Amino acid sequence: MINILKALADSHRQNILRLLANQEMGACEIIQAIGLSQPAIAHHLKILKQAGLINSEKEGRIVFYTLRKDGCQRFLEQLNCFLEELSCFNCTSPNPSPLRQNPNLCTEMGFDPEVCENEICEKKIIIKRKRR
Repeated sequence: MINILKALADSHRQNILRLLANQEMGACEIIQAIGLSQPAIAHHLKILKQAGLINSEKEGRIVFYTLRKDGCQRFLEQLNCFLEELSCFNCTSPNPSPLRQNPNLCTEMGFDPEVCENEICEKKIIIKRKRR
């Protein structure tokens, strides 16, 4: 699932998949539609193929690419299982943190109290352990 998520994280690869969802295409057709160089398209196609999202079939001298529907379906099933593991779709609330019962837990674990007191934001967070 990680390889597929990494493959899907790039907008060019998403666009390639959208193109291949409608029809098979050769690399030159994909290059024309996406507007990237041949090496860039080759790189994206390699990642999509390694992730199991596309097929390639050589006919004569031309390689045709198609969407691998079974690969997409397998990913969807894996994602569904993962989301169910997270309990995203049930009505129960998550279990409370032990820190609610013991506010000194952070210190007992060897961390500076500010680790638990500061809200995490987009700046780089450095977790400080107390020296023993």
